[in-house]
Amino acid sequence: MRNPYEVYREAGKQGSATRNLEVTVLVKGARLLRECQKNWNRLDNKDRLSRLNEACTYNQGIWAAFQAEAMKEDNPLPAELKRNILLLSVFIDKRLASVLADPNPEKLAQVIKINLHIAAGLRGSPEGELPFDVE
Repeated sequence: MRNPYEVYREAGKQGSATRNLEVTVLVKGARLLRECQKNWNRLDNKDRLSRLNEACTYNQGIWAAFQAEAMKEDNPLPAELKRNILLLSVFIDKRLASVLADPNPEKLAQVIKINLHIAAGLRGSPEGELPFDVE
């Protein structure tokens, strides 16, 4: 699986629609976590931990990319929005570390919701138009 930060950086260089890319990686991150959550009891411990590690690593990469972009001096976003992105990325990193340290499917719900709500906001979609149910 490619590192989402590298995908993000390459697409930016190619002039791709950054917003659409952000939506895509956030939804993919949410889906990976949701699949772990849905299949938690169906998988043996080794497969569960492998998929969980993959999903958490992917999501950590997404938020590390957002964090790196928010910290750039030439980032045109308002200071308050950059600060909020940084705070949210720290929260998500701590949450994912907690999940990896003490695996529990319920711990994934917050990151799934955050990813989907941010993606919906980037698309300009109301909450009712999220790509899948967040409950």
